[in-house]
Amino acid sequence: MDVLDRAFAFAETYTRQSSATFYFATRLMPPEQRRKVWAIYAWCRALDETVDGVEARDAGSAKAAAELDAIEARLREVFGEEAGPRRARRRENEVDIASGASDPITTALAETVRSTRGMSAAPFLDMIGGMRDDLRSEVSFDDWPSLRSYCYAVAGTVGLMTLPVLGTADGYDVEDAVEPGVDLGIALQLCNIVRDVGEDARRGRVYVPKDVLDKHGLSRDDVVAADASFATSSPAYAAATEEMIALAETHFESAKAGTKMLRPEMRLAVLAAAESYGALLGKVRDAKYDNVSRRAFTTTREKLFVLPRVAKRAWFGDGNEG
Repeated sequence: MDVLDRAFAFAETYTRQSSATFYFATRLMPPEQRRKVWAIYAWCRALDETVDGVEARDAGSAKAAAELDAIEARLREVFGEEAGPRRARRRENEVDIASGASDPITTALAETVRSTRGMSAAPFLDMIGGMRDDLRSEVSFDDWPSLRSYCYAVAGTVGLMTLPVLGTADGYDVEDAVEPGVDLGIALQLCNIVRDVGEDARRGRVYVPKDVLDKHGLSRDDVVAADASFATSSPAYAAATEEMIALAETHFESAKAGTKMLRPEMRLAVLAAAESYGALLGKVRDAKYDNVSRRAFTTTREKLFVLPRVAKRAWFGDGNEG
């Protein structure tokens, strides 16, 4: 096994261990595309671990900030840019995978960039910027526009990263598919926000916007102090959570409608990811909105159960297409 095969094998393992749901969906892609998507996901996940991982929390934000700077410098090398002011990008065949030889994630990403037309550093750099926002001592958002900007940076960017890999159907180009691709990433991030309220609050992070909390007579302190009893007995908390769920579902529908723009062999995987993640929202409802003492998840059986329905939509559309 050569250095590239080892790098992509590492990215696959890292993806499988980090997110069973995402890995399940990517297994439905053709081999070449799925290993590139694993490379992108592994890079994103490693970036997230720099900010949220156990070691990152123990080391503090200063060390995490320095590591983000180092990740940005390596990323700019992958895309042929200087760590400071940008210079002319190298031709595709000049991307140096050797610069990441000791780092399998960088190596796999560099090869993905080299072999995929149309990939840009911009969404990767936007994601790094979003992760820097999470280094604040207290994370909160005033309203949906500010939260949306964050959701775009840390998740909507994944749509922009992966679209050149997934490709588009006849009659569409990447620009056509950008909006639903970004919406899928935002929907997935909203799922994480709804699912992980308790976990995030314990880290000093409240992602439910202040205007939503105000609308339902809640405060940031209410969320930070919430326990299972409060979550399951407060009509105000249920209403605020439902508002966030509805926001996620709206973005999922936009993303699903846009799958017709993707190459046919990619649609099943994208729809499976949307359905599997979207099922987490129903799990929160089933738990009577206790997303502070428990973490919603779907079983392998439940993931498999969605396949016939999403396969029909992937192959035949939803009956509303022109």
